[in-house]
Amino acid sequence: MLKKNSLEFSTGYTFGVLKNLAFAPVSQYDYTAVHYQFSYTRITKREKLFQVEFNYLNSALESDIIPEPDPEYSKLILNISSLKRIHHKNKLTIHLGLQSQTNVSSYYEWKYYDFQQKFGIAAHFNYKINNKQSLSSKVTIPIILWRTSTFEENFYSLGKYQSVLWNTTYKYALSKHFDVKARYSFNYDRLQIPSAYQELQHQINLGINFNF
Repeated sequence: MLKKNSLEFSTGYTFGVLKNLAFAPVSQYDYTAVHYQFSYTRITKREKLFQVEFNYLNSALESDIIPEPDPEYSKLILNISSLKRIHHKNKLTIHLGLQSQTNVSSYYEWKYYDFQQKFGIAAHFNYKINNKQSLSSKVTIPIILWRTSTFEENFYSLGKYQSVLWNTTYKYALSKHFDVKARYSFNYDRLQIPSAYQELQHQINLGINFNF
């Protein structure tokens, strides 16, 4: 019998670049970090896919332009999505729906903060290779952003705000209750405003799932 609920813990490596001219006149900060991720997934009786994902990292922003101590940078990410199954044939299943993403970033141990709330459209693809292996991919296009921070408070849409979130996952079933997973994630955000904001982030994860 297919398990309808799944809890996941994973950890991995993040590397990214950040530009926030309201914070500092630096064209690009680089950062690397170990991150931690927890998630819960449920397939409902009507085959809807409900997902909650929490991600945390803590790092230092590095730049050769400003000869000061590297600013501390922490980031919390919370994704919540509800997707309806629109295709199921042979080994391929496709879900489509909405996703909310909350980003909370801090600089210098909360001396400065940046809260971003995004809403967008998400699509999830799952391909079952065999009884033990599967590949999945999810792409989200945020279309609305509300940003409140030390620097500003405003709403943005696609005219001034562009973003994409994408991940792909390989899963191998160890037993009826446990899977191991390898995952790559990509996240890009850009605000075309005078105090420009731009972030590009890559993540590589290894994790384990408990299915029940």
